Amino acid sequence: MALHTIKVFTLVGAAAGLGIALASCMQGGGREQAAVTPQVTSPGYGLFYSDEGGSAKLAYGQANSDNIDLMLQCAKGSRTVEVTNIARVPGAPKLTLVSSGVSTELKTRVETGEGATLLVADAPMTSAPLTAFRRSGHLEVAQAGNRYGLTATANERQGVERFFAACERG
Repeated sequence: MALHTIKVFTLVGAAAGLGIALASCMQGGGREQAAVTPQVTSPGYGLFYSDEGGSAKLAYGQANSDNIDLMLQCAKGSRTVEVTNIARVPGAPKLTLVSSGVSTELKTRVETGEGATLLVADAPMTSAPLTAFRRSGHLEVAQAGNRYGLTATANERQGVERFFAACERG
């Protein structure tokens, strides 16, 4: 997979200073069975948790770089996750999250970032794929037929749990 650059912020290890200004939109769709596809991960990419005071963020990208593919963020205690992904296909209005054989299709809003177009959507943290991601550490993101996956390492799983705990309880 080619690396995609978003000139929005730079990760600095697990305590990244993540600062994306994002707008929210409503979730659409529901659960459906997803076909198992080969996992495609980006070499050198990882998951990085950041506590931002009133919000929490989980970014999938390269450490110490502007190469970010996926951002999950929430206001602490809100139980709503804002999902931001690079727009890989112009005009694709939906993102699909897949984990452990279940998927949710999200309607998106297009945001223009520095050097990239972003798709932004809201999802309840109780949606089937986010719940499965919290348990398994594996998540796939699909957009107009393009799909990539990520699997958290043992250390990254701690950040995944911290993220969901912050979204849930604050």
